[in-house]
Parts: sequence; C-alpha cells; structure tokens
Amino acid sequence: MERTTPAGVPKFIYVIIIVILAAMYYYAAFVDVSDPEQVVEDFYTAYFQRDFETVAENLSVFWSVQLLPQYTSLAPAELLNKRDEITADVSQVIAEQEENNPLADNLSVEVLSEYTRQGDNSALVVYSIRENGTEISLEMAILIKEADSYRIFSMTPVNQEVLGMITSDDFNALEESFRDLLQAQ
Repeated sequence: MERTTPAGVPKFIYVIIIVILAAMYYYAAFVDVSDPEQVVEDFYTAYFQRDFETVAENLSVFWSVQLLPQYTSLAPAELLNKRDEITADVSQVIAEQEENNPLADNLSVEVLSEYTRQGDNSALVVYSIRENGTEISLEMAILIKEADSYRIFSMTPVNQEVLGMITSDDFNALEESFRDLLQAQ
C-alpha cells in the first residue's frame, strides 16, 4: 500500500490572495477618488428618486451641520470623525422635510463640464437642472474632499455672467481655505 500526502491548498494560492488584497487596498486608497461631477449627478439622481440616504452620503458634514444644531459646537476634525452619525441624522431630517414636497417626474441634471475645476481639496461643478429637457435653473456646487471623497459643501444659483467672472485666483483661494479647514483641529 502506497502512502500519499493528502491534497491541500497549493501555496501559490496564498500568494495570489495577498496580491489581490494589496491591489484592492491600493485601488481604494489611491485610485478610487470620487469624481466631483459624478458626485453632483449622483446627488441629484438620488434626490429626484427620493433616496435620501444617498443624498446625505454626497453631502459634506460641514453642509449637514446647518440642519443639525447638536453638532455646531464640534471642531472640524470631530465633525469628520462623526461622519457616519451625521450622515444618518441628516438623511432622516431631509426625509422629514421633503415628505410633503412633491417633485415633477421629469427632472434631470446636466453637468457643464467646461466649467468644472478640481483641486486637491475642493472642486467647482456647474450644472443645470432640467425639466422635460428645458433648463429651469443654472447652479454651481462647491465640493470639499472629505476622506478622499468629494462631498457637496454648498450649492448656489448662478448665471452666465457670474461664471465668466470666476478666476483661477478665486479657485486657489477656495482651495487654500478648504485645506486650512480640513487641517483644523
């Protein structure tokens, strides 16, 4: 009777697992940074579909605090650390506020990519809200990068004249102020 070693897991499988895990980490940490234009599109798509959890996920904690007075006394670093809690709370508040606010069925958002500006800490995205394909509002979102993902910091109506007046100096000042905010303790 010949004795054989029981079949086990080949050793190269362990190497493959480690390589795959390392690649997944690298992708998540360095490659998969949210696109600011996609954040705006996801936000409005979710809003039009009444998916307030996704709406809240795309909002900055700094924007969310205006609806949540219990967080106004926290430092920026504390707000960023409580992101999951703040997102859950703001989702609930928005759902309550929007409960009796009907929307037209045929709303959409169109990003005007020629105006998009993106930096290390901030981004500007100009977009139009459309109803039946007709522009009803032109707006600009200012986004801040929180934990490697862009989030909407503010949204404001704009017109073509204002868009022409936004300079690179304005964007550089925004970038610097967001850098300081994110580094504040």
